[in-house]
Amino acid sequence: MNADDQQTSPYAVFTLLDLALPALAPVKDALDQARQEDALTALHRYLTSRSTPGWRTVNRKQQLIDYIQHYCTDDLELVIKTADEVVEQTFLFRFPWDMERSRIPVTFEEKIDWRYVPDKDVEWAYMLNRHRYWVALGQAYTITGNEKYARAFCCQLEDWLDRNPVPDMPTNDTLTWRTIEAGLRCANWIKALSYIQESPLLTPTLLAKVMISLHEHGEYLASSFTGWKNISNWGVLETCGLFQTALYFPEFTRARNWKRLGEERLGETARIQIMADGIHWEQSPTYHHEVLVCFLDCIRLGRMNGLELEDEFLQKVRQMAVASLYWAKPNHRQPMLGDSDDSDVRSILTYAGWLFQDSVLRFGGYDQMDYDNAWLFGLTGVEGYARLLAEEPSYLSHSFVHSGHYVMRTGWDEQALYLYFHCGPLGGGHGHADLLHFDLYAYGRDMLTDLGRYNYSDHTPLRKALKESAAHNTTTVDGIGFTEITDTWSFSQIAKPTGTQWISKPEFDYVEGSHDGYRHLNDPVYPLRRIIFIKPYYWLLVDSFSCRQEHTFSQHLHFAPGAVQMEDETFICRTKNEREANLCIIPVNVEGLQGKVDYGVISREYNLLEPNQHAVYSRTGKGQVSIMQVLYPQPPGEQFCPLVEQVTIYRHTGEAVDAAQAEACRISFPEKSEEHIIVISHEVPSSHLDSYVVEGIQIFGEVVLIVFANGQKKVTVIR
Repeated sequence: MNADDQQTSPYAVFTLLDLALPALAPVKDALDQARQEDALTALHRYLTSRSTPGWRTVNRKQQLIDYIQHYCTDDLELVIKTADEVVEQTFLFRFPWDMERSRIPVTFEEKIDWRYVPDKDVEWAYMLNRHRYWVALGQAYTITGNEKYARAFCCQLEDWLDRNPVPDMPTNDTLTWRTIEAGLRCANWIKALSYIQESPLLTPTLLAKVMISLHEHGEYLASSFTGWKNISNWGVLETCGLFQTALYFPEFTRARNWKRLGEERLGETARIQIMADGIHWEQSPTYHHEVLVCFLDCIRLGRMNGLELEDEFLQKVRQMAVASLYWAKPNHRQPMLGDSDDSDVRSILTYAGWLFQDSVLRFGGYDQMDYDNAWLFGLTGVEGYARLLAEEPSYLSHSFVHSGHYVMRTGWDEQALYLYFHCGPLGGGHGHADLLHFDLYAYGRDMLTDLGRYNYSDHTPLRKALKESAAHNTTTVDGIGFTEITDTWSFSQIAKPTGTQWISKPEFDYVEGSHDGYRHLNDPVYPLRRIIFIKPYYWLLVDSFSCRQEHTFSQHLHFAPGAVQMEDETFICRTKNEREANLCIIPVNVEGLQGKVDYGVISREYNLLEPNQHAVYSRTGKGQVSIMQVLYPQPPGEQFCPLVEQVTIYRHTGEAVDAAQAEACRISFPEKSEEHIIVISHEVPSSHLDSYVVEGIQIFGEVVLIVFANGQKKVTVIR
């Protein structure tokens, strides 16, 4: 018999259950009398009527449906549209947190090919076998009562069961039974079953076959764990499926063991994978949030079943949510660092805020409970969330020193100014060559941004190109990337971060960072990036390079979609967004500077490409070479840009200071009758000769701000 046609007898389910449980007495009695069909019927009756928390269709169902239809119309429309397509065996992966979305629908006219790979992208097959879309069928059935949704679910589920037997040993050399898909499937099947269980189409025989397969999933996941899983997001996604299966089906004789393994693995993966500042070590916000949601699911389900997970684990998970809050841009979306999409994090913060009863996390969530969380928590959660007061976080800018992330912001409203800077470890296969990268957002718009991930297929050169150094808002030397990308998941030389510093005050934020990515050159180069945020006006970007021989140093700046223009002589670069905010990039010193704007692409979600533009500034030299710009965001309708010019620096003894040692720039705001001078020392001041004089003012410091306003001057030593 062909393996695809292999079927397991539904009666095998009885060998997997603890028939000594009083609740299963009718099942045992029927078996004792050799009435196997009656035993299946009794098991079905028991499973579809039991009170296991979360298993029954939500309480106050009609009121919840009314809430969803009134407040979650867009999400509901997407779910019904998806469910209708799946009924026709058409698949398009487009839910907000689908890990790998698709852009082109695939329809199967006859049987579904569970191993189908379109356009050489195996991720499509993986998504097909995670069965997230069956949750949509279940929700559509609950809302409409239309049996077509239950029929599609039952037919497709049985087809998958019959044609995809569990491998003898755990393997990743498969399109249908990788352990990550097995873990995700468990969670999606359980949700879908909880919505569909009242349908007469979920027969005793089919439910028994599903139980057998869930047991196979549990054993498969229990036996596949390795040390690699402890450090990988895979381990969390798998453990979440195992833990949920154990709690939803305590009737399995193996459930107690799975539950114990789940608790142990949750604690271990959180301890190992979550850095001391709450960021997931893989350095990808998308996978940080996938892991966070899995942890939240386990906490929620544990509590529903009277199980409180360990305090250390709970603290780690809460810390992850707080990190997400501070990481998020003013538009509530995550940075596209590493393999990440442009995703809204409010649903996750809503989840964490309600689960932890945390008013600050609630502040970062939605004003009212969203679609997904309404299904999770029911009307009781919807009403309770509305009563939970939101509390603004106690501070604005934030440093994640262990993982190397730094966030500057002026406020929490969507018009706030925000800059995110990265100088941390690579983060494994999902990492990009993005050391010293920064995102800039202002007045309701992304200005400078990461370019995203596109897809995970090596058959297109774009996947590798988007991971390269030049694809990020960072610097390169002689056109060479500081981290060498081998293929989709591999690197041959990896730069490491060095020398980060962070200072945050009410008037300014300061960050600096470096890396060792060019120390292997015959003539080693030492890059240093410094960013000074003069609140709430602008940033000064200072890139300096130390070497002995001549090199060409380049800055790469990638814009969000929209028009960009650079002036020929001044090299001032401006975005040209009508009726929206804009950004002016104003070089301090144009002598020897080269600048150009070119076209490229940005991928804000998996498999999606849009045109964009990028600027490149370059300077050739040796010794100490720098490129400095003022980054000035303009609110919608504002045409003003400050005047920027270089200022001569003198020693207190009267000699002019060489630019290789220190530079200064003047930023003038005529309309405000205000003027700023920022002094940057490229060499750390170490003697009395390093006490400089600028515009008649004597100073001593590595970074100094002088403000002239209202007829007065104020001198601030930033560093």
